[in-house]
Amino acid sequence: MVGAYHITVSNRFLKYEFTIRRNITVVKGNSATGKTTLIELIREYNEQEDSGITIQSGKPCVVLYGRSWKEQLERLSGCIVFIDEGGRFTKSEEFSRAIKGTDNYYVIVSREKLGNLPFSVEEIYGIRESGKYNSLKAEYTVNEFYHIYGNNPKEQFKPEIVITEDTNSGFEFWHSVCKGSDITCEASGGKSAVLRKLQEFQEGGKNKLAIVDGAAFGSEMEALMQYIRYFDKQIKLYAPESFEYLVLRSSLFPSKEIQKRLDETYQYADSKEYFSWERYYTKLLSEETRDTEKRYQKAHLNEYYLSEKNQALLLEYVPKNMKLMETT
Repeated sequence: MVGAYHITVSNRFLKYEFTIRRNITVVKGNSATGKTTLIELIREYNEQEDSGITIQSGKPCVVLYGRSWKEQLERLSGCIVFIDEGGRFTKSEEFSRAIKGTDNYYVIVSREKLGNLPFSVEEIYGIRESGKYNSLKAEYTVNEFYHIYGNNPKEQFKPEIVITEDTNSGFEFWHSVCKGSDITCEASGGKSAVLRKLQEFQEGGKNKLAIVDGAAFGSEMEALMQYIRYFDKQIKLYAPESFEYLVLRSSLFPSKEIQKRLDETYQYADSKEYFSWERYYTKLLSEETRDTEKRYQKAHLNEYYLSEKNQALLLEYVPKNMKLMETT
């Protein structure tokens, strides 16, 4: 399944309006913010013929629930599947295996970590009221999705320590960038180890920058943001989609077709083939550079990308307020 889908769910008193672009979207937030009500409206629409509920969507919207979720899932294809936070099965490896490779998008309401699912920092939402409007029959409330997290530091920031999620090509690049300055660069060994690695440098009062693959880091965001808020405000997060995405965004790849694929990845990264967009970008970069001097391998970075000239070109897309190339 590919595409972006603008969805409205409404009855006489409520209207939800949002857009789904990836195979996994996570909705978080406190109680009484309308999450469960949204799921109930979709379920009632599908179960009651005269529900008074209207759904506008380019794909069928359905609710997955209960002990029979596996049997229900086997019958679904080409759907946008909603799951309420009562569906504890979403935390399981079994659920992760079951939805991988399916032709559906999933909208999961949960305050749990969901560590088995590779969802994006960009696809974590809360629900908020955007206004009240009067119709001919009654006043109704409109609710919208909003991004809970940003993925780049906004203010000027000069890191003294850089921690990368990546241990392969991405780490080699950032280590090379930092080597020419006074910045220490270390790899964490995976997304679940980023916070633990940052904690090793808590003492000393140094500025720390965590560089992660935003396309699949969503499950770690809440714990990391809480740690920064309560224990170490000298940490900033930089979460591009992936290192491969940064490479493709650079002027080393000026092709309009490539840039279109980056701008509209939702039209190309089929959920049946790519569990996260990170894998799509890796495949795209590998295919574009095969049998050329730019040949890319994830396991070990081609020296081509480490030349001073090309390194500078790759850094053009990195926010200028991150002072990675300046010495202290």
